[in-house]
Amino acid sequence: MLRVLLATCVLPSGGDGPLVTSTSSTAPPAVNGTCNLARGYRYISIGAAGGISSSSCSASWDLHEVEAFTSNGRRLTMSASSITGWDSGYPPSKAVDGDTTTFWAGDHDVGMSCSCWDDSKKDGQMLTLDLGSKQEVTQLNLYQGGSGNDWAVKRVRLHCHDALPFSSSLDEPLEIDVSAGVTFIVCSGQGCTTALSPAYYDTCKGVGAKLAGGLAAVLAVLALL
Repeated sequence: MLRVLLATCVLPSGGDGPLVTSTSSTAPPAVNGTCNLARGYRYISIGAAGGISSSSCSASWDLHEVEAFTSNGRRLTMSASSITGWDSGYPPSKAVDGDTTTFWAGDHDVGMSCSCWDDSKKDGQMLTLDLGSKQEVTQLNLYQGGSGNDWAVKRVRLHCHDALPFSSSLDEPLEIDVSAGVTFIVCSGQGCTTALSPAYYDTCKGVGAKLAGGLAAVLAVLALL
């Protein structure tokens, strides 16, 4: 069984990748599922598992960058693809181009706003990483747009598989809370742990109240006309 921990994580010795910093939170992020990247797979698919705070139901999830490292700290070269529609200016390659200011835009055809989110939309926007061959990934870093970003999800699902299409996933997906900034996922033979910077924030919290308040204001204006 995977252990659920919020740990102070450090990239394994001998590597040249970034150090993982500790974060503070009132509770550890939930880590559920049996997909363990350290066991060695060719493909890793990352699916949205929570809404974004943008008020538009047609808005998209933006994933800025994904980094993958092996146990010796070597950063892997990856290609990326997506089966969902995406804007030609924000293709899947933008999530693995080494630049955290660019991003992949998930799919404007799948409503991602917290105001219209439901669990049937899990994995409706998904990025698939191709590692080129089976690789034991001991650290995966996910970059979103940062605190207050309207297009950051609060939760994702990681799928481990060795063949395409995605339906050939070998294990139960690893479902985790993620930061609006960067999420460090560190895996070993015992399971995976996460560290979030900044700490977890529910991007959907208060969205309903804000929408209701905005609607009330519109109705009040209309009443005066």
